[in-house]
Amino acid sequence: MRKLGDLSLTSGRPLVAVSFTDADARDDLVEARHAGVAIAELRIDLFARLTPDYVARQAERLSGLPSLATIRLASEGGAWTGDEAARIALFSAVLPLVDGLDIELRTPATIAALQPALREAGKLLVVSHHDVEGTPPYETLAEICRRAADAGADVVKIATLVRGDDDIANLARLLVELPARNLVVIGMGEKGVATRIAFPGKGSLFTFAAKGDRASAPGQIPYPEMLRRLSGTQASVKSS
Repeated sequence: MRKLGDLSLTSGRPLVAVSFTDADARDDLVEARHAGVAIAELRIDLFARLTPDYVARQAERLSGLPSLATIRLASEGGAWTGDEAARIALFSAVLPLVDGLDIELRTPATIAALQPALREAGKLLVVSHHDVEGTPPYETLAEICRRAADAGADVVKIATLVRGDDDIANLARLLVELPARNLVVIGMGEKGVATRIAFPGKGSLFTFAAKGDRASAPGQIPYPEMLRRLSGTQASVKSS
């Protein structure tokens, strides 16, 4: 069973994650939790300040929601342009205060540096791959999943820009053919919105929604709408 803190990621119910930054108030987190948001993603790369002490203080506000810390690389759609030593220092500072880390597959040295502390603390490791240009062929996606699993991922996250139905089919095929990989699969962009709603019902462990009109990735919809649409999807499944 995969868990983020006390939250089972394999309970079968759709789970929604929302990104928060240091600009968000504690009340924003409380409101999201009460609405039904399951996971708080701490997007450290979007913070106004990037020092270990400051980042740790911000993470302390997350109590009450299972939490995942992310310092997304600019090359994968984030804002981090610093070196990996500085990123490792920030991850290390926040690790005792969150339930897991999201680290890109393209930074194997960073994964290796943080894995011992993650394992000792019993925290979840998400190994992610984001393609902001398009969706590779299925064979490439499957190989990325294999490499992420070999790197020690508890959860493998794949997020790619969707341009058409073939891209959606390639992403959906991962959930059909690699069900044991503990996947989060997301199609980004306007044409990928449907994947954010449908894929949790096909085995994707969680999905992402936006806080208000502030999306942390293209295609995210506000979390109240996401929760309503997921609830409607679940009701439809139960009545069929």
